[in-house]
Amino acid sequence: MHAIDNDDTADQPRVRERAQRRAIENVPLSDRAAGARVTEVVRHRIANGSQRIVITNADLAVPRELVDHAFDALRYSGLVCAASADGAIALLGMTQPLDELLAAIPWDTGNALEQLLSAAREQHVPVLLLPPARTAMRSE
Repeated sequence: MHAIDNDDTADQPRVRERAQRRAIENVPLSDRAAGARVTEVVRHRIANGSQRIVITNADLAVPRELVDHAFDALRYSGLVCAASADGAIALLGMTQPLDELLAAIPWDTGNALEQLLSAAREQHVPVLLLPPARTAMRSE
């Protein structure tokens, strides 16, 4: 798990306060344990005062504009997600832990996004689907 620092806002108290309530984490979203890691990250960030958490797929380079769009969308929905060009999950955003929902997803399959949307529908969890991300694989 790799945390991405929030923007430098030391000279701007209002902006700094707003940024502290937002958190960005970078987690591999294509392996079997992704749901547990996402749940852990969201719980930890909320316990530390974050109100909106965006998880980006560590295997992909997710554009900053999409991350900003996700933070904006989290004002209207408790769950947002975006697919990569190949249909993988590029980004998840949450305002609260969704343990049961995340546990139901087969993260290491090619249809994790489809399963996430289906499980959200079955559990009556509103989700906002963002436009597909123009991503690239991260180089090692």
